[in-house]
Amino acid sequence: MVMSKKEILAKKLLEIGAIKFGRFILKSGRVSNYYVDIKYASTIPDILKIIAEILSEKIKGYDIMAGIELGAVPLMAATSVISGIPYIIIRKKQKEHGIRDRIIGDIRSGSKVVIVEDVTTTGGSALEVAEIISSMGALVDKVVCVVDREEGAEKNLGDRGLKLDPVLRISDIKVSGLTSGEET
Repeated sequence: MVMSKKEILAKKLLEIGAIKFGRFILKSGRVSNYYVDIKYASTIPDILKIIAEILSEKIKGYDIMAGIELGAVPLMAATSVISGIPYIIIRKKQKEHGIRDRIIGDIRSGSKVVIVEDVTTTGGSALEVAEIISSMGALVDKVVCVVDREEGAEKNLGDRGLKLDPVLRISDIKVSGLTSGEET
């Protein structure tokens, strides 16, 4: 039986140890016994290629991709090469030196933008990006991510009119003992 790209990706994430076990405090403030390390996975060319090929299909019809620096950058760069769709990088905060713009890249009012994330938990980062993009007059209605932890992002984004379209949900990755959700 031939495995789909999605199944191959899930298998490879497990093989390289991109699902890490321990005690982790997530950006959302939640405590989890596992961490999904797509930043690490995206440093491996064959894995990044699979991710970019899948994302390229998910973003058809959009004018531009947008994501917050670090995690989204390699994903958007590789996907841009395959899809021909440009991207903008949103800095976590404005720099104190050099070019101080918070946004790197070109975006125009009326552009149809898709947000790219490495991992979603509650959707907070994507909502921040959506707010920035909307304030510039661009249109955003979709968030793509490599892995959705299935901890509220889909609902939180949906409540704001954004559709979450993950490559994988954590339940697609065959690992037992994953728990998360405690507040710190």
